[in-house]
Amino acid sequence: MKAIFTLVLAAAVMLGAAGCRSKSSAPGYRGPVIFGTVMYKARIALPPDAVLTMRLLDVTRRDAPAVVLTEKSVSGPGQPPLAFELPYPPEAVRPDRRTVVEARIEVAGRTRFYSPTAHVVTTETVMQPQEIWVEPAP
Repeated sequence: MKAIFTLVLAAAVMLGAAGCRSKSSAPGYRGPVIFGTVMYKARIALPPDAVLTMRLLDVTRRDAPAVVLTEKSVSGPGQPPLAFELPYPPEAVRPDRRTVVEARIEVAGRTRFYSPTAHVVTTETVMQPQEIWVEPAP
């Protein structure tokens, strides 16, 4: 009876640990991932050669350019809502830093849509799905 209890307890611990793992965007990747969708209001279909680029930026210092913490581009992302996964270093999102996610959609090398406002990511919100709205580029 004790052996069965130990086996059931071990299985429960293993299943619980598996549920705590971050979302994975690449085979073998076990680090944290920011995930969510990019959307826009314009009723325009994206062409197959569109490229979605997501960046995680450190904008803590207002007197300095943003520091790119991680960046990922996806060719042919489909039609909105565009799902994304952005792996990032575990130390990137900290309470003493201001980090934002930026989205950009390019077609033929020209920016068609961009995120005009800062989408702030904190230690409290980083594991929740992110919803990023982009607008047509000027």
